[in-house]
Amino acid sequence: MAQQSVPSSISGRPRRVGVVVVGAGVVGASVARDLARRGAEVVVVDGAPGIGGGCSYANAAILAPGHVTPLATPALLREAPVQMLRRPAAVAVRPARGLAPWLGRLAASAAPHRSGPGGELLRALANESTTLHRELADRGLSPTLRRTGAVDVYLREARGAALSPEQLRALEPMLGEVAGGSHDEDEWTVESRSYVSATLEDAVAHGAELHFGTDVRALVPHADGGHHVVTDRTTVHAEHVVLAAGVESSVLAAQVGVELPLRGGRGYVVDVAATESDLRMPVRIKEHRVVVTPLEDRVRVCGSIEFGDESRPADLRRADALLEVATRVLPDLAGREVLDRWAGERPCTPDGMPLVGTSRVAPGLAVATGHGMWGMILAPVTARLITEALLNGTALPTDEWLHPDRFTRGSHRRSLPGGARAGLARRGRVDGGVRAAS
Repeated sequence: MAQQSVPSSISGRPRRVGVVVVGAGVVGASVARDLARRGAEVVVVDGAPGIGGGCSYANAAILAPGHVTPLATPALLREAPVQMLRRPAAVAVRPARGLAPWLGRLAASAAPHRSGPGGELLRALANESTTLHRELADRGLSPTLRRTGAVDVYLREARGAALSPEQLRALEPMLGEVAGGSHDEDEWTVESRSYVSATLEDAVAHGAELHFGTDVRALVPHADGGHHVVTDRTTVHAEHVVLAAGVESSVLAAQVGVELPLRGGRGYVVDVAATESDLRMPVRIKEHRVVVTPLEDRVRVCGSIEFGDESRPADLRRADALLEVATRVLPDLAGREVLDRWAGERPCTPDGMPLVGTSRVAPGLAVATGHGMWGMILAPVTARLITEALLNGTALPTDEWLHPDRFTRGSHRRSLPGGARAGLARRGRVDGGVRAAS
């Protein structure tokens, strides 16, 4: 998206708007697009200077619905001690205030009666969302989506792997020495920044307003309903606010009485230059939880999840360590030009499930965050759920598991009133107010 094609700030007299979406990452952009296409008046604000200011900057770039699980499962808890001792550690925990009880709640959420049904729901949503991704690509709204398949490989113990090393190398000739693994032909790759750019362009084309470099500093409930959205530039009155700002959503939600106990699960990425004859498909190195994904102009290596103090600077040597693991399995990656190193805070909840839906504690507030590692794959279905809740005024079928009030003491889960759609239709512009992007 050409930055000059959109306003960079909100200016002029405050006015009433239908929906303010806070956060222009993969989830916020998807929500804005769906609402705008349905005729809602939408303003999107993000504190970053442009696309990719948060976790939408980089991720594994894979749509693999069969691999989507809650953050904590019995299997993952069993593996965690081993993963913490690996070099590099696939799971790391650093001392931080309030982290211990949060991790305790996360461990409790791995109980089979929770993680089993929760996992079934997430995989169903991921399958639906993958279908939506494909439909978007068919309409030209996801330019980098392509079906590649993927292989899972083990370096030592094959653990009942379906394919031998020779069979795996027939599928992916760049593989080096592995013990065995498996292949899933129905997986897809999509580069996150190109997706977000195309999604925001479509939202703007349908009347949404987009404002980067605009920090939201406060939400203030209004006596007439909705909220004043106070930014570093002005204040607007939004009848509905959608929080899609990742970990930072918790600060704004707390101002209106909604508790979102989000913590950052830091992940690391290193991109190296692509070659003319490169990987055919993503490779998941199972023991180390490292993913290697071929993209159009680079090969991405990512992995690790690290909990601790989100304000502590990232140690990008951990990204280099992931690349060392990748070169053991894919020797041709050795010596390539490193294009980028990055670390980002995935928004994680203490029960491992996203926060998606409309609040009853704070009427007029919707939440779309807490997706952990699954923001890219779940973005389209999250947008559909939020759009249906706002425009049709109905409770979501996922309320028991995803409801944004579920951590707020004394909350009650009731459906949105039938009149929730009122006020969302696009109005005429007000002189001196926010202008639509051209």
